[in-house]
Amino acid sequence: MNIITPIFPCKSLSELLEFYQTLGFEVTYHQKNPNPYAIVEKRWIRFDFYGTKHHVPLRCYHTCYILTDEADELYEEFTDALRNKFGKLPTRGLPRISAIRDKSYGVREFMFSDIAGNCIRIGRKIDKIEEYPKEIEEANKRLALALDYAYKLEDEVEEYEKASTFLDKAIERDKNNPCPNLYRVILIRADLAIEKEDFFTATQLLNEIQSSKFLNDNPNEFKTELQRAKDLLKKIGE
Repeated sequence: MNIITPIFPCKSLSELLEFYQTLGFEVTYHQKNPNPYAIVEKRWIRFDFYGTKHHVPLRCYHTCYILTDEADELYEEFTDALRNKFGKLPTRGLPRISAIRDKSYGVREFMFSDIAGNCIRIGRKIDKIEEYPKEIEEANKRLALALDYAYKLEDEVEEYEKASTFLDKAIERDKNNPCPNLYRVILIRADLAIEKEDFFTATQLLNEIQSSKFLNDNPNEFKTELQRAKDLLKKIGE
């Protein structure tokens, strides 16, 4: 048996354990004194935590990567739990969770940061390559590059304007080439518009997602994208 277990820091074990219980984890060990330590488990996943009064969540750089065939299932479980807890998906600050995304390096992944600032990335290898007509496939590849660029800038508030302009050009260039990455780019652009309180632009983009024949003809394949559009529209209405 070969097992690697990440051990993450936190300031308050009790608050952190409550957060992981919200995500469906079970607390299997909890030592309060003399050295605060706890273990949470969910099926085959195990995280260990230790408490330290010097921990600063917003300055935390602890992370781990989980590669698993269950990435999509875990994403649905975590997002459902967070919606039930907060009434919406937390996408900024702590805790937060990203959208699940197909990356150019061959994995489909998402990231969540817990209330202690620990970053967990979970992904799976992409083993099915959807075939499209040549012009659609070329558009999908171009838009994949746009996605990668946007992902690098999405946490840099001062770069929102630059990212928005770049994504607008990408959408305009390939708006007549319906493909998965077109709608993923539109979702990110809508999210940026919401952050800038440009609710008119965001609503237009999200309505385009919800009315897309390409997505609605394949609701199971694009369940995540359609749900993300609903989440963002709900965010506008708050």
